[in-house]
Amino acid sequence: MEVTDLFHRIQVDLLLHGEQYGFVIKAVTVAVLCYVGVTDLRTFKIQNESVLLLAALYLLYALIFRSWYEVLSNVILAVAVLSLLLWFYTRGVLGGGDVKLLPVACLWVGSHCALLFSMLLFVLIVFHLVIVRLGWAPTRIVQGRHAIPYGPSVVGAMIGCILLGCL
Repeated sequence: MEVTDLFHRIQVDLLLHGEQYGFVIKAVTVAVLCYVGVTDLRTFKIQNESVLLLAALYLLYALIFRSWYEVLSNVILAVAVLSLLLWFYTRGVLGGGDVKLLPVACLWVGSHCALLFSMLLFVLIVFHLVIVRLGWAPTRIVQGRHAIPYGPSVVGAMIGCILLGCL
């Protein structure tokens, strides 16, 4: 039995259509993203399980709604971003949670939404820095510098892409 036959059978059994699957997967993704953002803001940690859940949700979404070419280009983008972020991680600029989260976000966003995601991410990071400067958000001292969690900004940019219909 092929994968497409299996999904068709599930659709018939559950009386769901493709758009409803997409909505449910995106809704669960937004819920997980909200959890990740709040947790990172409070504890400065992003759990591996949350990142793996986001990757699994992408895989489920990609099997139904993305072509193999799109999936391949998204994976290439995520690997390229991971390589760059690992370099920043070795320099102490980013934390490990950010290095895990951003490539998974790039899987979801892909090259077709990368510009919108980047602009939203930039605006949200600047907003976060303003809030930190006003003393309304926590920071941690890491290697003699103030560090902020980038997870909430990444989460906000990804949710923005979902709500704007880019994904």
